[in-house]
Amino acid sequence: MSDASGPYGDVKRAKVGAGELRQHDVYMLDQRRTLVMGVALGPPRLWNYLLEVAMLGFVEGYEQPNDGRACTRLNQGLRAAQQRLRARAEALLERRMPDVGLLALGLEGSELHVVSAGPLRAYLRGKRASRRLGPDAESTAGVLKGVSSWSSEQVTPGDLLFAGSLTACTESAVAELDRTLDGERALATEEVVALLNRIPTANGAAALAVAMRVPER
Repeated sequence: MSDASGPYGDVKRAKVGAGELRQHDVYMLDQRRTLVMGVALGPPRLWNYLLEVAMLGFVEGYEQPNDGRACTRLNQGLRAAQQRLRARAEALLERRMPDVGLLALGLEGSELHVVSAGPLRAYLRGKRASRRLGPDAESTAGVLKGVSSWSSEQVTPGDLLFAGSLTACTESAVAELDRTLDGERALATEEVVALLNRIPTANGAAALAVAMRVPER
């Protein structure tokens, strides 16, 4: 459950034959002021196996002793996820090493920190149209084979943050969300997520969407 503005996320599994497979995951840390998203890259049979390792590795690094800054904790998490995932992937008898993409958003006062490595997208919407955060084009590789990026943004209470998979955060879905938000009725974060996940859900595709509003300090 979520309140109208609190963080909310939803993972849609991919329909494969008669079953379903989980390609994405999201964790909410530090009293839900930090959102961590992951996408497994590689053979579907390894998705859950590798995704869990990377996500738990991130949490392990995030919680290590640090200087208290959000950017430090996020980068610690990314490094730990990379180390845990590399050890797990190298133990596999695979011709091509699989990978996991990660995206982390951390609020620290009026500043939002964004750390990413892989095919996941993040957006910020204030009073105008939604704006892409982080690199303009996401890497198709993840924490093992890609290049990570870090950026920060000034935010104000009430700003909408949303992020997710390429299947959820398409250009058309973001444009539809902007048109809806330009109307008179405000959307709860759960409604934002439902709108982004609507088409991949109908198509049986794996998807992830999360949304939150910047709280009053």
